[in-house]
Parts: sequence; structure tokens; C-alpha cells
Amino acid sequence: MALLKIEDFNSDYNQIFSGDSNIINLNVYSDITDEKIGAVKDILVDEHDGSFRYLIVDLGFWIFGKQVLLPIGRSRIDYSQQRIYTKGLTKEQAEHLPEFSEELKIDHDYEERVRTGYRDSTSFDPIYTVDPLGNPIAPTVPYGPMALNEVAALSVPHTNERTINIPGSGNLPFDRNTYRYENDPSLYEINEKDHPSLKSYSQRLAESRIYRRKS
Repeated sequence: MALLKIEDFNSDYNQIFSGDSNIINLNVYSDITDEKIGAVKDILVDEHDGSFRYLIVDLGFWIFGKQVLLPIGRSRIDYSQQRIYTKGLTKEQAEHLPEFSEELKIDHDYEERVRTGYRDSTSFDPIYTVDPLGNPIAPTVPYGPMALNEVAALSVPHTNERTINIPGSGNLPFDRNTYRYENDPSLYEINEKDHPSLKSYSQRLAESRIYRRKS
């Protein structure tokens, strides 16, 4: 899952990703405070299909001289204002993100450090009760607000039960051989609401690259 800067993936990217649609050099704002925090310096895409993975963001207005990777799913593009908004990023969080530099080797370990900085720190492993055969019965800790009668129903004791921890989706033990970007949709998923036309730009970049190789 090697990553390339968008120009290294397709040197003609400006012909596709041009004018107001080009988000490189757009200013970046916090969606929490609406303050300017930096600017987009470049884009990292998947070398295989041109999928947008990260924005390289200079956080100069928050942290002088620091560049970080912003997963594309944690961004929102506002073409009308020519702005990029970070989704839920705090200054304290940004201070603890691993720094990006041109000399840096981006491997699985580095990306995992980046992902850890953005993943929901409040997530937990749900606890399930299981029957003697090991089949989950019901969570003893609800995922979110529930009616009192629902909580009461879950707390009714069952015969021959035992409690086990089942890892949540955010804590699955992926490694460099099994990890896929699809495992973290909140970090890498693109949608038309937050990223208008970005998926089609990605597809056109890949198609243009294939055409250039054949010609």
C-alpha cells in the first residue's frame, strides 16, 4: 500500500484537478473553532488506483514549522469558500500527531501512528455475556443511550453465563499484511457531501495514468 504524491502518480494531474477543484494550497480551518490552522501542501494517493488517502497539511498557524498527514476522511472541502475543514481535530491532538517531512519513509508503522492519533480515543471493547457454548447473548454495557427498560432487560442474570470481551472494530489486531484502508472508513472514506467530485477525480487520475502508459 505504497503512497505517492499526486504529481508523482500522474504528472498531468493539473489537467484533471485544475482551477477551483485543485485543493493544494487551500487554507485549512478547524471545524470546531472556525480558525485558520494551516494550508494544504500536497496530496498523497494510493499508488495502485489513485485513491486519495492523506492531505499533507502545514499547521503553521497552530504549530509553527509542523506538517502532518490529515486522513482524507477527516477533511471537509468547501469549494465555495475555497477552504478545507478538519473534522474534530483539536490543537492538543495536533500537537501529538507524528510530524511529516519530505525525507520521511511512510510505512505501515508510521501510518499506524498517524491513525492512532485520529481514532476515537473514547471507543471501548463492548462486553458480552455468553452461554455455555460461547454464543453471545447481549451486551452488558450498552453502546449508547438506551431506555431504562432496555438496560434493565440486559441486566437480567442468565444461568451458566460468563462474561467475555469482544474487541470493537476500532481495535482489531490488524498488521501490515492484513490491514486495509477500508478497515477505517471514518479516516479514509470519501463521500459527496464532504468531498464533492473527489472520487471521480481519483478515477480520472487513474484512467489518465493508464492511458499514458499505453500510448
